[in-house]
Amino acid sequence: MSDRPTTPTRRLPRAVLIANRGEIAARIARTCRSMGIRAVGVASDVDVDATHLAACDDHIRIGGASPAESYLRADALVEAAQRAGADAVHPGFGFLAEAPSFARAVLDAGLNWIGPSPEVIETMGDKLEAKQRMAAAGVPLVPGAELPPEPTDNDIRAAGERIGLPIIVKAAAGGGGKGMRAVHHLDELADAVASAQREAGSAFGDDRVFLERLIASPRHVEVQIVGDAHGNLLHLFERECSIQRRHQKVVEECPSPGIDAEVRAELTVAALAAARTLGYVSAGTVEFVVDEEVLARRRAGEAVPARDAIAFLEVNTRLQVEHPVTEEVVAVRDEATGTLESIDLVRWQLLVAGGFPLPASQDRIVARGHSIEVRLYAEDVPAGYLPATGRLTAFDVPALPGIRRELGVRAGEAVTPHYDPMLAKVIATAPTRHEAAARLAAALAAAPITGVTTNRDLLVAVLRDGRFLAGATTTAFLADHLDDLLARVRPAPREQARAALFAAVHHTVRGGVEGRAGVPPGFSNTGVVWEQHTFLPAGLAAVGAASARPEAEVGSVDDPGAVTARGGLTVRLRARRDASFDAEVLTGVPAAFLDADGEVVYAGGVRVHGYGAHHLDVEVEGHRQRVTVAGGGSASRQVQVLGPGLGIVDLDVVPRSPDRSRVAQPGATRAPMPGVVVTVAVEEGQPVREGAVLVTVEAMKMEHRVTAPQGGTVTQVRVAPGQQVEADEVLVVVQDPAADTAADRDAVHPDGGADGDAEEAVQ
Repeated sequence: MSDRPTTPTRRLPRAVLIANRGEIAARIARTCRSMGIRAVGVASDVDVDATHLAACDDHIRIGGASPAESYLRADALVEAAQRAGADAVHPGFGFLAEAPSFARAVLDAGLNWIGPSPEVIETMGDKLEAKQRMAAAGVPLVPGAELPPEPTDNDIRAAGERIGLPIIVKAAAGGGGKGMRAVHHLDELADAVASAQREAGSAFGDDRVFLERLIASPRHVEVQIVGDAHGNLLHLFERECSIQRRHQKVVEECPSPGIDAEVRAELTVAALAAARTLGYVSAGTVEFVVDEEVLARRRAGEAVPARDAIAFLEVNTRLQVEHPVTEEVVAVRDEATGTLESIDLVRWQLLVAGGFPLPASQDRIVARGHSIEVRLYAEDVPAGYLPATGRLTAFDVPALPGIRRELGVRAGEAVTPHYDPMLAKVIATAPTRHEAAARLAAALAAAPITGVTTNRDLLVAVLRDGRFLAGATTTAFLADHLDDLLARVRPAPREQARAALFAAVHHTVRGGVEGRAGVPPGFSNTGVVWEQHTFLPAGLAAVGAASARPEAEVGSVDDPGAVTARGGLTVRLRARRDASFDAEVLTGVPAAFLDADGEVVYAGGVRVHGYGAHHLDVEVEGHRQRVTVAGGGSASRQVQVLGPGLGIVDLDVVPRSPDRSRVAQPGATRAPMPGVVVTVAVEEGQPVREGAVLVTVEAMKMEHRVTAPQGGTVTQVRVAPGQQVEADEVLVVVQDPAADTAADRDAVHPDGGADGDAEEAVQ
């Protein structure tokens, strides 16, 4: 089925246009340049200073901020390639990577397409046709049902009854977890189909969906395959990608910790059969669901066939986000010397597209060690994985041994609502899985990231979790253990107090006498004046003082047995002439918010031995250490402190006067992020119950439902479908008569207002 010539001409591209952005564009550019191939980047209007462009030799501007105006414009991308003198196009992943029309447009323009043929992309991009092809090839499938072009509620319900609950609704096109909904009650199926259709239409331009039986305890395991135009076809073993949220992968690893050798053999045989029936050329991935219940029975000694554990999911006709873990583990053995050579899948793609045969045979492919990758997302995990926007005031991942960094952003860069919220991938490789997990957790825990909320704390918790380390990973892992994982990464009161002390010292040292030759840090010629800094646990300061009154009961800042601390921490510093400080840490918030200073939890000396833009070498009561302090400057009210024994502590710098503009009116629901209103489900005067859906907002290619914070009557509807909204913009106001009466008694609402919950669309 491939359209590659039988005897292809062997010639590498001279220049490759990379039709993508972010970390994957930078990663492709690095390989191109290492092979002497010019890398041409592209940029939307908001990406003209983006990180990926620095990795390219040059770049072309292609249009407006939204994907539809830029990265999804096949005509603009082909024109950019021609303007830049490129003779090939690499699509990366996402956007148009699996659009057969784009591949055809590239080929019709006389350019080389770095990927499988448009016919293969078209067949596998249509998941319905893909299932039919795989069934004919003898590949195991999950039971499912197609839906008519415009299904009625009766059509949908009948299909659901045939399959049986639970059910997963899937988009027929695209990938990345978009257009997918899990359904556990038939009454919810029609709404789930409609929501999935809207999301699929927005993300892929194709709103067709189908239904499949949802396997209760699956692992998500995939096989990397590569083929060339000479008839060679290889598998590069498997990856496990079971830890997911919203049906999108979060942690990936190679090899899978949960399957045995017989199941691995069944997976690779089925993957090669799938690729062979397609005449697959280039790199691709065959994805499977693996039933953990069947695996458990096999571990218990039951004679269950390995084939019963696996079922075909889909073929991704592109480079996968998680391809680095395969590159880190899989190698090619030199036949003469026995030495192992690492692989570069982008290099292999370029060789294959240039007509060269694959530089290896199956018997020379070996695996060694273990590699784990995490996806660092801009998102608020406790808020339901809500995508986050903002400007990164600090962003770095330390280049520790065994750590590979694929960074898509840098400090100072804005995270906008226009694109996927993935900021970076961080990969750790080691001889064993436990070592790889420990390395990766340490690197993430030492990474200063401020200005934008991320999932970094959750990733660290997963990597250090005993269940994860035991290999007990299914796609339900995060859903089952999220509250426990988040509770264990929440900084203890002792760590919060120490972090506040270090942040205050760092700010004082850098802001006081920096740049004055011969003057020690923190110098004072009086030793009398106390300087005061106040912090709140991240997120509390934003709603105003009224909601931040703490209840505190804290032991010594250096006492491991310190008990509970809730609310704010005030640090008082008095500089000595020898560059040390007298210091006090108190519970409570500033005098503007509280009549009393609070309770002293630490009083003693602090000595500064050195400092930099983002670090502090400091000694407290004989304990000297280096801590990282990020943020907290004039551009940010957030400060993050990382160091030995601290973990990751995020604090908000409390201004000397409360920001009353942030106090919400009672019953107001606000936009969780910048986005576009998709639907408005209520009208003024309508009674609603607590938790009822008021507005659906689309941002970062996902739908988010904003719900009523309380029962009552809708008194204001401030938005309409199609309207662009900014973060925190009021959408709907729901008046609760009881709350309104209480508000009349108080000049300031005692809880600082109540924003509606931003709830992720059912995934």
